[in-house]
Amino acid sequence: MKSFSTEEVNRVIQRALLLKQRIGISREDLLEIGRELGLKSEVIEAALLQEMAEKSKETAERDWRQSRKFGFHWHLWSYLITCGILLLINSFTPGPWWFQWPVIGWGIGLLFHFQSVYYPTTRQVEKGVRKNAPPGMR
Repeated sequence: MKSFSTEEVNRVIQRALLLKQRIGISREDLLEIGRELGLKSEVIEAALLQEMAEKSKETAERDWRQSRKFGFHWHLWSYLITCGILLLINSFTPGPWWFQWPVIGWGIGLLFHFQSVYYPTTRQVEKGVRKNAPPGMR
């Protein structure tokens, strides 16, 4: 009977897991694999709960970031359209040029919005995710 090195065993198991990943591994299969590796069911269950919690947190953060980007894009489009309208109004009315003042003022606010969406602080992310979490998970 042929013996396999630890490295060969690891590669074979990794390949098998990749093949199985296409189909998916059931909870029972995961527990059975853990038992075969000498792990108690409670340890596998605890690790599974931790994994699910981490994945839920990552999903919540991704959703929060996506929502913020969507809001920024709406803000940007309303800024561009409004600035264009103000330029047209200022072009067709007599008097001094004034449209640049609202464009500059609103543009500063838009820059701050951009910064908070694309470069949020860790605290902003945590607060946003917590705020959007279901009541039982806050």
